[in-house]
Amino acid sequence: MNLFRMSTIILAGSLMFGCASPAKVENMKIDESVNMSFDKSLTSSIEVNKVGGGEETNPMWTSEIGNNEFEAALKSSLKSLDLLSKSNQPTYELSASLMEVEQPTFGLDMEVTSSIRYILVEKISNKIILDEIIKAPYTATFGDAFSGVERLRMANEGSAKTNITKFLDELSKLKIDKSNIELVTKL
Repeated sequence: MNLFRMSTIILAGSLMFGCASPAKVENMKIDESVNMSFDKSLTSSIEVNKVGGGEETNPMWTSEIGNNEFEAALKSSLKSLDLLSKSNQPTYELSASLMEVEQPTFGLDMEVTSSIRYILVEKISNKIILDEIIKAPYTATFGDAFSGVERLRMANEGSAKTNITKFLDELSKLKIDKSNIELVTKL
Protein backbone atom coordinates (compact mmCIF):
# COMPACT_ATOMS: atom_id res chain seq x y z
CA MET A 1 0.00 0.00 0.00
CA ASN A 2 2.85 2.37 0.82
CA LEU A 3 4.48 1.79 -2.60
CA PHE A 4 1.18 2.50 -4.38
CA ARG A 5 0.63 5.72 -2.40
CA MET A 6 4.21 6.93 -3.05
CA SER A 7 3.92 6.15 -6.80
CA THR A 8 0.64 8.06 -6.97
CA ILE A 9 2.16 11.10 -5.25
CA ILE A 10 5.19 11.10 -7.57
CA LEU A 11 3.00 10.75 -10.68
CA ALA A 12 0.62 13.50 -9.54
CA GLY A 13 3.54 15.79 -8.69
CA SER A 14 5.17 15.31 -12.08
CA LEU A 15 1.88 15.96 -13.88
CA MET A 16 1.14 19.08 -11.85
CA PHE A 17 4.59 20.59 -11.79
CA GLY A 18 6.75 19.08 -14.54
CA CYS A 19 9.84 20.81 -15.88
CA ALA A 20 9.85 24.49 -16.68
CA SER A 21 10.41 25.53 -20.29
CA PRO A 22 11.30 29.00 -21.61
CA ALA A 23 8.82 31.32 -23.30
CA LYS A 24 8.46 30.31 -26.95
CA VAL A 25 9.11 32.81 -29.76
CA GLU A 26 6.10 31.71 -31.80
CA ASN A 27 3.78 32.53 -28.89
CA MET A 28 5.26 36.00 -28.23
CA LYS A 29 5.47 37.38 -31.77
CA ILE A 30 2.91 39.50 -33.57
CA ASP A 31 1.94 38.59 -37.12
CA GLU A 32 0.76 40.58 -40.12
CA SER A 33 -2.90 40.17 -39.10
CA VAL A 34 -2.42 42.99 -36.57
CA ASN A 35 -4.13 46.02 -38.07
CA MET A 36 -1.75 48.96 -37.54
CA SER A 37 -0.37 51.59 -39.84
CA PHE A 38 2.96 53.32 -39.39
CA ASP A 39 4.66 56.46 -40.64
CA LYS A 40 6.16 55.62 -44.04
CA SER A 41 9.65 56.59 -42.86
CA LEU A 42 9.58 53.58 -40.49
CA THR A 43 9.03 51.09 -43.32
CA SER A 44 11.98 48.66 -43.54
CA SER A 45 14.12 50.99 -41.45
CA ILE A 46 14.43 49.59 -37.90
CA GLU A 47 17.30 47.47 -36.65
CA VAL A 48 17.06 45.68 -33.30
CA ASN A 49 20.34 46.68 -31.72
CA LYS A 50 20.25 45.28 -28.20
CA VAL A 51 17.92 43.23 -26.02
CA GLY A 52 18.77 42.71 -22.36
CA GLY A 53 17.40 42.02 -18.91
CA GLY A 54 15.84 38.65 -19.70
CA GLU A 55 16.58 35.49 -17.76
CA GLU A 56 17.34 31.97 -18.90
CA THR A 57 14.91 29.30 -17.72
CA ASN A 58 16.10 26.79 -15.15
CA PRO A 59 14.07 23.63 -15.95
CA MET A 60 13.92 22.79 -12.25
CA TRP A 61 12.54 26.20 -11.25
CA THR A 62 10.28 28.53 -13.27
CA SER A 63 9.71 29.55 -16.86
CA GLU A 64 11.37 32.82 -17.84
CA ILE A 65 11.58 35.16 -20.83
CA GLY A 66 15.10 34.88 -22.24
CA ASN A 67 16.89 37.62 -24.17
CA ASN A 68 17.34 35.49 -27.30
CA GLU A 69 13.70 34.41 -27.40
CA PHE A 70 12.38 37.93 -26.78
CA GLU A 71 14.73 39.40 -29.40
CA ALA A 72 13.60 36.82 -31.97
CA ALA A 73 9.92 37.57 -31.19
CA LEU A 74 10.52 41.34 -31.45
CA LYS A 75 12.38 41.01 -34.77
CA SER A 76 9.74 38.66 -36.16
CA SER A 77 6.98 41.10 -35.14
CA LEU A 78 8.75 44.04 -36.80
CA LYS A 79 9.41 41.96 -39.91
CA SER A 80 5.77 40.85 -40.21
CA LEU A 81 4.69 44.52 -40.21
CA ASP A 82 7.44 45.49 -42.71
CA LEU A 83 9.32 47.61 -40.17
CA LEU A 84 12.51 45.55 -39.83
CA SER A 85 15.38 46.90 -41.91
CA LYS A 86 16.39 44.84 -44.92
CA SER A 87 19.60 46.77 -45.55
CA ASN A 88 22.96 47.11 -43.82
CA GLN A 89 22.22 50.78 -43.14
CA PRO A 90 19.00 51.06 -41.12
CA THR A 91 17.66 54.49 -40.27
CA TYR A 92 16.70 53.61 -36.69
CA GLU A 93 18.12 51.43 -33.91
CA LEU A 94 15.82 49.83 -31.37
CA SER A 95 16.92 48.51 -28.00
CA ALA A 96 14.68 46.73 -25.51
CA SER A 97 15.38 46.00 -21.86
CA LEU A 98 13.23 43.72 -19.76
CA MET A 99 13.15 45.82 -16.61
CA GLU A 100 10.97 43.47 -14.56
CA VAL A 101 8.85 40.37 -15.04
CA GLU A 102 6.49 39.93 -12.08
CA GLN A 103 5.50 36.27 -11.71
CA PRO A 104 3.48 34.36 -9.12
CA THR A 105 5.09 31.41 -7.37
CA PHE A 106 1.95 29.29 -7.57
CA GLY A 107 -1.79 29.59 -8.12
CA LEU A 108 -4.69 28.52 -10.28
CA ASP A 109 -4.57 31.68 -12.38
CA MET A 110 -1.07 32.86 -13.23
CA GLU A 111 -0.77 36.60 -13.90
CA VAL A 112 2.56 37.81 -15.26
CA THR A 113 3.32 41.49 -15.79
CA SER A 114 6.29 42.48 -17.93
CA SER A 115 7.85 45.94 -17.81
CA ILE A 116 9.99 46.58 -20.86
CA ARG A 117 11.85 49.74 -21.83
CA TYR A 118 12.03 50.43 -25.56
CA ILE A 119 14.38 53.05 -26.97
CA LEU A 120 14.25 53.99 -30.66
CA VAL A 121 17.11 56.17 -31.88
CA GLU A 122 17.68 57.81 -35.25
CA LYS A 123 21.17 56.60 -36.18
CA ILE A 124 22.47 59.63 -38.10
CA SER A 125 21.53 62.30 -35.56
CA ASN A 126 21.63 60.00 -32.50
CA LYS A 127 18.28 61.58 -31.57
CA ILE A 128 15.96 59.58 -29.32
CA ILE A 129 12.67 59.16 -31.16
CA LEU A 130 10.90 57.05 -28.54
CA ASP A 131 11.85 56.13 -24.97
CA GLU A 132 9.00 54.29 -23.31
CA ILE A 133 8.58 51.80 -20.46
CA ILE A 134 5.60 49.61 -21.24
CA LYS A 135 3.90 47.49 -18.59
CA ALA A 136 1.69 44.63 -19.76
CA PRO A 137 -0.15 42.05 -17.65
CA TYR A 138 -1.48 38.72 -18.92
CA THR A 139 -3.31 35.96 -17.06
CA ALA A 140 -3.26 32.27 -17.96
CA THR A 141 -6.10 30.43 -16.25
CA PHE A 142 -6.52 26.88 -15.01
CA GLY A 143 -8.70 26.32 -18.08
CA ASP A 144 -5.72 27.14 -20.34
CA ALA A 145 -3.51 24.38 -18.91
CA PHE A 146 -3.67 21.90 -16.05
CA SER A 147 0.02 22.16 -15.22
CA GLY A 148 1.11 25.20 -13.20
CA VAL A 149 4.46 25.23 -15.00
CA GLU A 150 2.67 25.33 -18.37
CA ARG A 151 0.31 28.12 -17.19
CA LEU A 152 3.29 30.20 -16.06
CA ARG A 153 5.00 29.78 -19.44
CA MET A 154 1.77 30.75 -21.20
CA ALA A 155 1.40 33.82 -18.96
CA ASN A 156 5.01 34.85 -19.73
CA GLU A 157 4.37 34.50 -23.46
CA GLY A 158 1.06 36.37 -23.26
CA SER A 159 2.58 39.21 -21.28
CA ALA A 160 5.50 39.55 -23.72
CA LYS A 161 3.15 39.47 -26.72
CA THR A 162 0.86 42.08 -25.15
CA ASN A 163 3.92 44.20 -24.37
CA ILE A 164 5.18 44.03 -27.98
CA THR A 165 1.66 44.90 -29.19
CA LYS A 166 1.53 47.96 -26.92
CA PHE A 167 5.00 49.02 -28.13
CA LEU A 168 3.89 48.71 -31.76
CA ASP A 169 0.80 50.75 -30.92
CA GLU A 170 3.05 53.52 -29.55
CA LEU A 171 5.20 53.25 -32.67
CA SER A 172 2.10 53.62 -34.86
CA LYS A 173 1.39 56.99 -33.20
CA LEU A 174 4.73 58.43 -34.34
CA LYS A 175 4.56 61.04 -37.07
CA ILE A 176 8.07 61.60 -38.28
CA ASP A 177 9.20 64.74 -40.03
CA LYS A 178 12.97 65.10 -40.33
CA SER A 179 12.79 68.61 -38.88
CA ASN A 180 10.26 67.81 -36.15
CA ILE A 181 9.62 64.35 -34.70
CA GLU A 182 6.59 63.99 -32.45
CA LEU A 183 4.29 61.47 -30.84
CA VAL A 184 0.69 62.07 -31.86
CA THR A 185 -1.94 60.97 -29.34
CA LYS A 186 -5.08 59.51 -30.91
CA LEU A 187 -8.32 60.36 -29.13
